[in-house]
Order: sequence, then structure tokens, then C-alpha cells
Amino acid sequence: MDYPNWKEKCQKFGENVKVQSGNLLHLFKENKTVSVVIVAFIVVVLLAVALLNTKEKQEEVVAIAETSTEAAVEGEEEELVVTEEVLEKDAYPEVNNLVKQYYQALVDGDMETISKIKSFTDEEEQMKIVKKSEFIEGYPSLTVYTKKGPEENSYIAYVHYEVKFYDYEKTAPGLNTLYICMDDAGNYYINSDDLQEDVVEYLKTVSLQNDVLELFNAVQVAYNEVKTGDENLGGFLDELPILLAESVSETIAEQVALEEAMKEEEEEEVPAEVVVVTKVKAKEVVNVRSSDSIEADRLGQTSTGQVLELLEEKVNGWSKVKFDGKEGYIKSEFLEPEETQTVANPQVSDNGTEEASGIQTASEIKTTKGKVTDTVNIRKTASTTGEKLGQLAKGTSVDIIEKQADGWTKIKYNDGEAFVKSDYVE
Repeated sequence: MDYPNWKEKCQKFGENVKVQSGNLLHLFKENKTVSVVIVAFIVVVLLAVALLNTKEKQEEVVAIAETSTEAAVEGEEEELVVTEEVLEKDAYPEVNNLVKQYYQALVDGDMETISKIKSFTDEEEQMKIVKKSEFIEGYPSLTVYTKKGPEENSYIAYVHYEVKFYDYEKTAPGLNTLYICMDDAGNYYINSDDLQEDVVEYLKTVSLQNDVLELFNAVQVAYNEVKTGDENLGGFLDELPILLAESVSETIAEQVALEEAMKEEEEEEVPAEVVVVTKVKAKEVVNVRSSDSIEADRLGQTSTGQVLELLEEKVNGWSKVKFDGKEGYIKSEFLEPEETQTVANPQVSDNGTEEASGIQTASEIKTTKGKVTDTVNIRKTASTTGEKLGQLAKGTSVDIIEKQADGWTKIKYNDGEAFVKSDYVE
């Protein structure tokens, strides 16, 4: 219907009504009966005009409202609907298997596995995981409570665990929140990436629901009871975060020092010849030991100024010398060079290129017997971040190659070398 044409016709009709109303008024005075009928007709016509105008305005309002609604729908982002479902216990086998795999990797300090099933782990967290694994005997109990996540095939997992530490009989409870998603290949993984704001808000909202808060509170009460019921374990739980932080700082410092040393070594030119000390002189009377330790057996004493043949100057501050026809050890600080000799640099070959130094096999290395005083991890390198090769039980005999000044002991292990903390070896 063409409403503008109708409006124009109604306006003209109204003007005609006004012209005719004067004539009708005269007729009204002369014939009252006829006038009543005419007045009624006029009222009906005026109402019809008013209705047409009202209908036109209504149609305009409806059209505007429909246009506004369509625009709003087009510009509106879909909001995440927070789940109202209650916590489910061990409801999804694939999620449970992922959680078990993750916690076993925490026990083993296995960063290779963790990097495969967790999207991101920064360097500091990796160091803490590896260090913490030295104290963890296992997770004897794992219960996975889940709620549906904001994305398809995603879950918020609240992992209630019991952790067993070495040297402590009781276990300690804990609760960890993991956001578990499915990748394009259909495999579940722990999503630790930076999340979108609406996803973060979703996770926060779900974690504040009553059943989740009740779970958190129950675990916290159990944790407090363990701490107050076992002073030794409680003290360890308080100390553990400090130990982990100190270990991270120590490891970072070691890495920086190693990188600087390697850089300096690369920058240094390798000389074709080097001066080596062949004989040393005792600056004063000093003890000679059977090995490079102040606790080793004493073989005798030097006299002031006594000259000895130098067999090896060790990096741990000791020198191996020839003493009374035997090999003995003296603190290097009590010796001074007496005789030197210029020799070809063993690191440079005949054609002037640098050579790698020879490596002794395990069978060629001289060892002494030792015993492990407590359960201890075996590392590939002398560092708490070194690859974990296994464990030695308390009382296990070991072949000691060298007790180093840095707190680590080099031992024979599987036809090769490995390292354990010196505190656990005698």
C-alpha cells in the first residue's frame, strides 16, 4: 500500500469536510433531525482519517524497530554460556589417562614427556619440576573432577592428589586446576597458553561455583591437618618452595657462568705450545693425603721448601704429586711452581688444528668403593637439572671416580659415568 498518496488524499478530504461543514451548520438550524445524521457521518469520516494516520505511523515504527533489531544481531558477539553442571568424578577415561601421564612425568622430572602433553612450560617452571622430582616418590592417589570447558571437547579438570615424598611416611593432599583441550588430531592436551579474556573469565566463574569451592575447602582442611599432625612433614612443605626457588637461582647462575666461560674460551686463541709446571715446592709444612679430601688418610708431611714432582693440578683446588714414591694429594694453595717446561699444546694437532681431548672408558678409570647413605637420583651431569638416569637405594655400593668440590660425586654407571650428590655418598 502506498501510504504517502493516501495521506495526501486524506488531507484534501479534510479540507472539503471543513468547506461543507459551514453549509451543514445552516441546514442543522433548519432541520435538526437531518443534522444529527449528518453529524454522525462526519464523526465516522474523521475517525477513519485518524485511523489511517495512526496506521501509517505504526508501520513506520515497526520498520524502524525491525531495522534496529537486525543491526543489533549482526554486530553482537556470541557470549560463552557458563556450564551449570555439577562436578563429575573420573568421568572421562581419556582425560584421566592424560592426567596420570602428566603426574608420572612430574615424578620422573621428564620434561620431554611434559613438553609433548602440555602446550607451554617456561624455563623457570621446568627447573622447578626437575628439582622437585628429586623429592617426590610418587602420587599414590589421583582423582579427577571435571566440568565442561568453554570450547567444544574441552574440560576444566580439578585434580585432587596425594603426594608421597621421600623420607616421609604420610602423604600430603593437594589440588591442581588444569584446562584440557583437544587438538586437531583428536588428542587431549593441557592448554597452558595465554587464553582469550572471555575464556579466562569462564574458567574463573566456574571455579567460583559452590561445588568447586567446597572441593577446594575440603582439600585445604585436609592439607592443614597433615601439616599440624606431622611437624617434620609440615616443616618440609613450608621449606620446599624456598628450596625450589634457591635451586632455580643456582641453576641460572651456573648457566650464565658456563655460557660466559664458553664464550671466553671461544674467543681465546689456542697456542701451539704451552708452559707446564713439572715440579712444585712446598711453601710450608703441609699434610699429604691419599686422595683430594681433608678427610682422606694422611700419608705424611712435607717440609718447608721440599720439591715434589707434580703429576696433576686438579680444578677442585688439589694437586697430585709424587711423595715418597707414592701418589699423594696436597692443597694447591700450599705449593708454588719450582720447575716448568715448554711443550706442544696437546689440544693442537701436528697440522695446527684443534683436537678434542681423549676420553677414558669406564674400564680405564681408577675408582674407590663407596656406599649410598639414602635414596638418591643419578644424573647424567653434575646438576640438579641434568638428565635423570635412575635412582640408587640406600646402602647401594658404588664405584667412586671422583668427589668433586662442587658437591657432586662422579661414579661408574652402566659402563659409563654419572653423578650423584656427595651428601648421599660415603
